[in-house]
Amino acid sequence: MKITNIYDILPLIKKPGRYLGNEVNARRKAWDEASVRIALIFPDLYEIGMSHLGLQILYHILNDTPWALADRAYCPDRDMEKNLREKGLQLFGIESKRPLRAFDILGITLPYELCYINIITILECAKIPLLAKNRDDPDWPVVIGGGSCAVNPEPIAGIFDAILIGDGEEAVIEMASTVRSWKEAKGTKRELLSALCHIDGVYVPGFYRAIYNKTDGVFCAIEPTGPAGLPISRRIVSDLSNAGFPKRPILPHTQIVHDRLGVEIARGCTRGCRFCQAGIIYRPVRERTPEQLMDIFESGLKTTGWEEISLLSLSTGDYGCLGPLLCTLMERFTQENVSVSMPSLRVGTLTPEMMAQIRRVRKTGFTLAPEAGSERLRRVINKGITEKDVLETASQVYAMGWNGIKLYFMIGLPTETIEDVLAISELAKKVLAHAIKGRQGLTVSVGTFVPKPHTPFQWERQITTDESWERIRLLKTKIRGHGLKLKWHDPRQSLLEGIFARGDRRLLHVLLKAWRLGARLDAWRNHLRADLYYEAANEEGIDLSSYLNTIEIGRVLPWGHIQTGVRMDYLLNERELAFKEAYTLDCRSGACYGCGVCNFKEIRPILFKKCSLSPEKSDDAEKAKRCTGGRYFYNIAFIQMGNARFIGHLDLSHTIHRAARRAGLPLLYSHGHHPMPHISFGPPIPLGMESLWETMIIGLTEPIEESDVFQALEREMPDGITLTSIKLTTSPRIHYTDEKTAYLIYLPGLDTEQCKRAIDRFMKAGSWPAMRHKKGIETVLDLRKAVKSLHILMPDKFENDQAIHPWISSLAEETKNNDIKQAFLGLEMQRINGPQPRPSEIAAALFGLTDGEVLKLRILKLAPNNGL
Repeated sequence: MKITNIYDILPLIKKPGRYLGNEVNARRKAWDEASVRIALIFPDLYEIGMSHLGLQILYHILNDTPWALADRAYCPDRDMEKNLREKGLQLFGIESKRPLRAFDILGITLPYELCYINIITILECAKIPLLAKNRDDPDWPVVIGGGSCAVNPEPIAGIFDAILIGDGEEAVIEMASTVRSWKEAKGTKRELLSALCHIDGVYVPGFYRAIYNKTDGVFCAIEPTGPAGLPISRRIVSDLSNAGFPKRPILPHTQIVHDRLGVEIARGCTRGCRFCQAGIIYRPVRERTPEQLMDIFESGLKTTGWEEISLLSLSTGDYGCLGPLLCTLMERFTQENVSVSMPSLRVGTLTPEMMAQIRRVRKTGFTLAPEAGSERLRRVINKGITEKDVLETASQVYAMGWNGIKLYFMIGLPTETIEDVLAISELAKKVLAHAIKGRQGLTVSVGTFVPKPHTPFQWERQITTDESWERIRLLKTKIRGHGLKLKWHDPRQSLLEGIFARGDRRLLHVLLKAWRLGARLDAWRNHLRADLYYEAANEEGIDLSSYLNTIEIGRVLPWGHIQTGVRMDYLLNERELAFKEAYTLDCRSGACYGCGVCNFKEIRPILFKKCSLSPEKSDDAEKAKRCTGGRYFYNIAFIQMGNARFIGHLDLSHTIHRAARRAGLPLLYSHGHHPMPHISFGPPIPLGMESLWETMIIGLTEPIEESDVFQALEREMPDGITLTSIKLTTSPRIHYTDEKTAYLIYLPGLDTEQCKRAIDRFMKAGSWPAMRHKKGIETVLDLRKAVKSLHILMPDKFENDQAIHPWISSLAEETKNNDIKQAFLGLEMQRINGPQPRPSEIAAALFGLTDGEVLKLRILKLAPNNGL
């Protein structure tokens, strides 16, 4: 069962590329040949979800399993949600276009608390019951959660049939296999859940009930009611080198948040920052071998064409073989203009030699995270860096040529005073003083501390939004002037994050009610409505502020039945050391502090302090010659049709650039700190328009046969982009000589007689003024002056046209009108002085079309030799 025509919706939404599922390296397995079908769902917008490495890892592991099929889905934006509801359609897997309710498993990632509201949107748009207790029928998909927020799943526990606590690489196959066996046996839903709860790390919320104190309503216990026991222990992959990792990552055709090849070089961190949940729930440290990482980078870049790689870890600078790895990466990929970026770095972990390697291609952003402004408060949180460390690192960064640094701090940390807040501005000014004059730049970013479960600070109070704003206003008065910029995370978002981070099962009722009141996409500031949660909580009789208060030591915690492996007495001891301002050293230095995670057999730290990588030194002069030697320009014509009509001009530029990289062409790049490829296009066509004649010029450093360039590029083109011709040229720019351009316009329901009258009226007019509204600016256009001719054309005119006839056939298939007999509008436009009208504006004026009808127009730009 496929959904009703999605192409009725895509022209009406602002970013249709999010829903196409046509990315490079997407795995499109046969639906009917799979025993188990899984939809992996990231509960936020596509550009966030496509940047999430965990989903990509599970996607490839499942699709590498012969009997399993994995598709993807993301939270629809508000315009897509509205259109799905109005058209009576269901949310779907973006590759198969199958409704989510047709899958056997929905695997929903839980990456951060502010995405919880989006889970409601996804299930509602899929027409799937929101609560697990209402999905007893075996025909409903099994809804399984997992991710970092699973360590306290209670606020959303009622939604899920099962939740995986911990690493998923091994468990995901075990769960899929269990569902496969259950399907074959035609068992009941309870039989399936009973089988799932016996998989290590799997929590089945329906087999437990929450108990609250009858007098004050405070949570006091989780009690088993089914076949499963307590506690639930976190699943840990013992060795990352044996865990699956994608060597052919999915490459989108639209811009995403982290638009680069991200590779997890290590998992876990034992620095012991007392505010950091990730430092607890991902222990122990497990590094991938340098040799495996090089293999992943080689394959990932070859199969995507990305021009940047990112070394991902909670503490990238602590990777044991970082120096040799960086050197090898840059020796291997510098000539291909590949740059290296790393996430927020711990002060003192990068040496000047490492920074020199990073800057060899282009200087990516440099972020340092002191977390607290004063040394006293850094001792409290166990940050373990001094002001001298921060200033020395900043001085090195500026000296190496970086123009800007970003410093990240938290406000509201336990024991914080106003002096500690002011210390943020003082440290920022000292850092900026080390910048080279004329190239100064420092961004200070602050966020409100949230006491997260399973950390030494899980019992502490979270400051209110008013207190957060007071601190931000104070910093605004202090962090100002040339080269200084202050940014802050919205305290309202931190408020919701804190409430749901330490919440219990009662909050699900608040979440559902807030959604019905209109809450959506809380992680996006322009959508955030924190007031709706208070309104919902008041209706439910729940005091949201109580979740932000200090928790009494010894009180039963809503997440207490989930065990990360770190013992409670270790957390309490770390809390006590915090108030004594005492450091706990990283256990990687040799001393074990008995946190409880390791059994030193299967579960133990895996570190690589020695590296067998030996980068081959190549002649820099030879590299430079290969990269910038010659200048050879190729003028290429191409067709842009079908799904490619939803690739915007900027995205098309990135798509062609990466296709050329995958093809192995020696691209010509500009010089400077941020080299750019010489790829230029003609005037862009509007999003949604198709074209039989677009042109681009690609610059290469070596002369290559035209046919070889053509064939290499052709193999890498996305669906809908077809190369038609290539010519070596001396000009680096596109020159246009055509004075007119022809278009074919299809408007559903076009009445031929009405069309004739409208054309006659238009062509007889001396002028036809129209108003264009764009970004608050009004422009008057003369539509008549731009039109050379208008015709009514029937489809049979193009039966023998090998270019236009396929377009009409694809149009018939998309519109479910396999026997198109309706007339088309033939339009010839000529160049005029001043703003050039668009074909859609001509059609709108002719027939009085609404904005929605204009968006549904199908317009084909014809090649110069396609006369009307």
